[in-house]
Amino acid sequence: MLDLLSGFVTELRRAGLPVSLTEHLDAAEAVHHIPLEDREALKYALAATMVKSSSHWRAFETAFEVFFAVRTGAQGIAGELDADGNEIDQ
Repeated sequence: MLDLLSGFVTELRRAGLPVSLTEHLDAAEAVHHIPLEDREALKYALAATMVKSSSHWRAFETAFEVFFAVRTGAQGIAGELDADGNEIDQ
């Protein structure tokens, strides 16, 4: 999940959101306290730690929906992914 989160932070930065290292670490801590299969809880936990202003919300929401839809598909967010975003058989 940490590699997935790092990829998401990179996408947010590309979208123009100023995500600091501290916020990245706060987001990593936040995901340890929510059920990863709860997509909405994940979205709002990440937003709470990385969105600084209401003007960034739409970019965050779009990046979240695209990034996690592509990488999780029907399997859900909790699956392990390799560096290319492919699910690892366990």
